[in-house]
Amino acid sequence: MDYKENFEDAKAIGEYISALGNSALMLKYPVAYLIWGVQDTTKKIVGTKFNPVNKKASSKNKMPFKTYLEQYLDPRVNLFWEEHNLESKRIVVLIIDIGRVNHPISFMGKRFIRVGTSKKSLSEFPEKERMLWNAFESTKFESKTAIENVSFENLANLLDLSTYSKITGLPLGSVEIINEMLKDNLIRQKDANFDITNLGAYTLAKNMEDFSTLRKRTIRITQYAGKQKLDKAVYDKQGKIGIAISFNNVIENIMNHIPYTENYSEGSRKDVPRFPKIAIRELVANALVHQDFTIEGMCPTVEIFSNKIVFSSPGVPLIAPERFLDVQPISRNNDLANLMGKFNIVESRGTGIDKAVFALEKNQLPALDIKVPDSRSTVVTVRAKKAFKDMSITERNSSIYWNACLRYVADEQVSNKSLRDSFKLTSRDSSLMSKAIASAVEANLIKVYDPNVGRKFSRYIPYWGTDVLNN
Repeated sequence: MDYKENFEDAKAIGEYISALGNSALMLKYPVAYLIWGVQDTTKKIVGTKFNPVNKKASSKNKMPFKTYLEQYLDPRVNLFWEEHNLESKRIVVLIIDIGRVNHPISFMGKRFIRVGTSKKSLSEFPEKERMLWNAFESTKFESKTAIENVSFENLANLLDLSTYSKITGLPLGSVEIINEMLKDNLIRQKDANFDITNLGAYTLAKNMEDFSTLRKRTIRITQYAGKQKLDKAVYDKQGKIGIAISFNNVIENIMNHIPYTENYSEGSRKDVPRFPKIAIRELVANALVHQDFTIEGMCPTVEIFSNKIVFSSPGVPLIAPERFLDVQPISRNNDLANLMGKFNIVESRGTGIDKAVFALEKNQLPALDIKVPDSRSTVVTVRAKKAFKDMSITERNSSIYWNACLRYVADEQVSNKSLRDSFKLTSRDSSLMSKAIASAVEANLIKVYDPNVGRKFSRYIPYWGTDVLNN
């Protein structure tokens, strides 16, 4: 709980919401409060002139105050505003409902925490950050036991130790490979026998039917005959073996079921997939590694339609989806991420989304459509090839935004010309691109890099980037 008198700075209020919400999460409280009209030190009721209704974010930013807060808070916490009269003085109360939040709260991509009576950056206090993450999950799914008391000989019947042996370079059946599996948290020593962890079973199981609690959690692939779920499902299968040993087969299975087009540009007929393999690979890997295993009744899915592919996974991202390219990746399943890295399926550098975004742009497909429809899932849609001129306003905005993100992390800015080059447009399309850029600016996805430069020579960066004015 914090008290203010006539505190009106919208950006600072957003940061306070992050700080108060994270402090409440760490202490396992369901709500936090920010109250206007009370002196902080004396707790004397003095009243306030602050009014969130019809207020703008700032004199420069005309976005409605409440919309501004909601847009830049991640996750989208529930904010309830109340007005009361105490001792004939007006009081405003903000109730920050964090009951359904499952990762730390950030504002404009930054996380804050209360330290004493001050608002501080969470990154400055790693111990508090660890306490905050620990508050979300007391027992890690990866470390829970899938099967107890398995003999040394029976391990090889349940888990694909041959593939693990090839990856690690350690002899099959040796003490060294057992020690490596213990270190990777795949098994735990239990007297002369072993317990197989959920991680070990989920990644290396020869047959998921042997692990009753996991068999419905492997990835499911469904192909529909048309553009929607109402159309007939012509293929529908769920994985039967561990995801680390089956990953390459999963990708090939998807590639076998996506639509292809005929290409004769090199003189002979060639079937070209409508969706680039590298993008599919990275999005499947992300769905598997970053899923929330605490959510029951859901599994990662890939739904293939004639005009799109939809990737769904349990749980919401730990960072804002629009910041996937620039924010250091955070995994809720560290052991799984490390093992998938050992199998060369993912990279710890977090370049998966970068590769997917670049591949879609290179193949002239609309940008990724990333949505968090509820508190239980993340949905990523990849749509078939479409000329920039034929894209919807939303698709253009998104494509320009992700292009700007790619360039920004490479220390570059975008311009009318660079965007036209990226989307295979000519100088005759300069007016079209100017309108598209203006739309992306209006949508608060990009901003001008140097406001002192004339519009004709303007360059742009993502909304969260640092411009020449250090904003």
